[in-house]
Amino acid sequence: MNRRTFLSAAVLTAMASGLAPAAAAPRRAAAAAPDSRAVALLSKMTVAQKESLIRCDFAALSSLGIPALTMVDASAGLRGETGVTAFPVPLAQAATFDTELAGQLGQALGSEGRAKGYNNLLGPTVDTSRTWHFGRQAESMGEDPYLSGTLGTALTRRIQEQHVVATLKHFSAYTQEVNRFFVDAQISDRALHEIYHAAFERIITSVPVTSVMMAYPKINGSFATQSPALFNDLKQTIGLQGYTVPDFWAGDDPVGAVKAGMDLGGLGPGGVKIPAGGLTDGSVPTSRLDDAALRILNTMFANGLFDHPLPAPAANVSTQEHKDLAHNLAVNSTVLLTNRSQALPLTSAVKALAVIGAADTTALTGVSGSTYVNPGTWTTPLAAIKNRAGTGVTVTYRPGSVGDLPLTPVPATVLRTPSGAAGLTGNFYAAAQPSGSPVATQVSAGIDFTSAPVAELPAVWSARWSGTLTPGNTGLHRFSLLPSGTAKLIINGKTVISGSRHSRQFFLGPYDYPLQGTIDLTAGQAVSISVEYTNSTADTGTSGLTLGWQPKSLIPDAVAAASTSDAAVVVVNRVAGEDMDHGSLDLPGDQNRLIAEVAAANPRTIVVLNTDGPVAMPWINDVEAVVQLWYAGRATGTALAAILFGDADPAGRLPVTFPASASQGPGATPDTYPGNGPAVLHSEGHLVGYRYYDAKNQSPLFPFGHGLSYTTFNLGSLETSYSTGSETLTAAVTVTNSGTREGAEVVQLYAALPSGAQAEPRRLIGFRKVTLAPRASTRLTFSVSARDLSVWSAGAWKLTPGSYTIHAGRSSRNLAVQRVVTIS
Repeated sequence: MNRRTFLSAAVLTAMASGLAPAAAAPRRAAAAAPDSRAVALLSKMTVAQKESLIRCDFAALSSLGIPALTMVDASAGLRGETGVTAFPVPLAQAATFDTELAGQLGQALGSEGRAKGYNNLLGPTVDTSRTWHFGRQAESMGEDPYLSGTLGTALTRRIQEQHVVATLKHFSAYTQEVNRFFVDAQISDRALHEIYHAAFERIITSVPVTSVMMAYPKINGSFATQSPALFNDLKQTIGLQGYTVPDFWAGDDPVGAVKAGMDLGGLGPGGVKIPAGGLTDGSVPTSRLDDAALRILNTMFANGLFDHPLPAPAANVSTQEHKDLAHNLAVNSTVLLTNRSQALPLTSAVKALAVIGAADTTALTGVSGSTYVNPGTWTTPLAAIKNRAGTGVTVTYRPGSVGDLPLTPVPATVLRTPSGAAGLTGNFYAAAQPSGSPVATQVSAGIDFTSAPVAELPAVWSARWSGTLTPGNTGLHRFSLLPSGTAKLIINGKTVISGSRHSRQFFLGPYDYPLQGTIDLTAGQAVSISVEYTNSTADTGTSGLTLGWQPKSLIPDAVAAASTSDAAVVVVNRVAGEDMDHGSLDLPGDQNRLIAEVAAANPRTIVVLNTDGPVAMPWINDVEAVVQLWYAGRATGTALAAILFGDADPAGRLPVTFPASASQGPGATPDTYPGNGPAVLHSEGHLVGYRYYDAKNQSPLFPFGHGLSYTTFNLGSLETSYSTGSETLTAAVTVTNSGTREGAEVVQLYAALPSGAQAEPRRLIGFRKVTLAPRASTRLTFSVSARDLSVWSAGAWKLTPGSYTIHAGRSSRNLAVQRVVTIS
């Protein structure tokens, strides 16, 4: 056994701030020895048994009494299970800015996981959100590593108190889904440490005996799963004492991954791609096998897996306490973006309320992919609003839009080929693009297939269908394409839809992810139609395409209902999830037009964004209030009703910046997103999120940390001091509820570093959520470690001498008070 290999990676430095103080280099306490029982058990194991442990072959280890690791995705609840609680998604969790609530969630996740028979929860997910394109943004905890690391620490600690292991995801720089298995993120060492590693560092410094899942992409030329540099960062520099695991796709060399520093070969036996004997043929040093096995055993002992065997799985583990917690989290994550003329909360003056949009079962409770949780029985927004409104308010519901869903196929009866036959003429090509001579031509009644429509096609093929479409209605027509591959819809020479999907349906979760578009047509007037398709961008061996439509708009009925109501609530949504990115910042389909026309009919229009993150808001100046609901799990409806009617204060704050246009923020050029070939340049360096907007003088639509309350708050004087002995900055500020009702405020502390640090204009260094009665005040004190004021330079954390400007306020752009402190 090579104990030195393990101990050299161990760092145990726990501070209330979650990170060790730093000067010229990280300060560490003496490395903590592994549990003596883990050391003793390892000494009894043969090389073959160590390999079996790494390969998750727990059946081969039964004689040693090693419990099998049973894993489940658990970032927002237990994915794939029933009888569990669907909590708000991680981005909504971050929007709470509430460490205590994060801890309560961790406890609930850990207890439900154990009760269902799992001892390893794959979560929390603390990826950093770099760009609005990211399809898994809702699974991240925002753009700021201090926020995600602080909340992630509370989550991880409380999960592991339930005698289960947490697995932090995904190390590191996992920022896009396009080409996620092959993309090569070109990132500076400074950006890696200050942005993408930082949340993991904060958590691991506080909870070192945990586990970490490596990310899919390449980082600076090497897959994360096979990068000695990344494993060195994680185990040596940061100090992980637990084990590392791959994601479901472990890269192209799983044995090489173990050699580089991977400890567990997969997520259970079914996910291991290492052949038996593949680690004992001399290709992996014995010391590396010892280190991996000891890390796994030590983590299991330290978190009670040996001492607390799993119970028999229960059918229903969702307690009333957990359901109440889900509601509380959802309320505390809901962000009131704008509220003109005190449109919210709704008062007794509203006697007729129009509810419009995806407010029934079409509302989205979660993100597709590994974070989706079946909500079971839940209350839709429409039902919750009706329940809360009571008999004194007439609630009228009109869909207005079906939301972000695929539409029914276009029938052959409205389609004609150039020769006049019903349907469209399809030309099929044995190439990735529909050009040259077709290998087959046939008339298709419509476009709705899940395998190659003609036998002559090779594995990679393309097609073009053409003809005319004659609508039966005048007005807005909505179309959708649901492809496995890349597709384009052209009507009367106008590109109505264009885009790609790897597959037609998310592999986890109930949602499809169509491409959407609209066009105005006239009844009886034939228009040319062309559909192009290639399966070259689809998942290997798959193909499929459905051309759907909605020939009669639902908007006029919604506008009529809004025009006779005292207020209108419009719920709009956007599906998101794993293995997809957003190509557009716009709301899908006809939803922007729905909002605009309803707002024109009713000046008291309230928009509810049931989305995974920012969207374009061309109607922002025409509506009175906008509420960011995110995906709130089982409490999606009840939390919204509580906010709308003022039963609760909207207590959420934005964990990501909302751009004013698609050209703002990092990743706004092709080489920075989605990349030029496999390479994606992170040319913004450490200027991610609000750091980028501040440095580039871009004005966002809504800044990081923004969120309104139903009351008002004032900040008093800010006092600061720095102790050289403890290397700690202390800041204190008074916050007062200056309004007439109880409300929640998040006081945010930012620091501007000396010019010599060559840092971003400001960085978040503290936050605190408080609930205050009218006219009440409290004094908040923040302790900030030198590490949080340091920059990564030449392989170490360095504190730059000079003047630090400390700001306190309500968002990254609303900083009411400041104070300068000198650190020498």
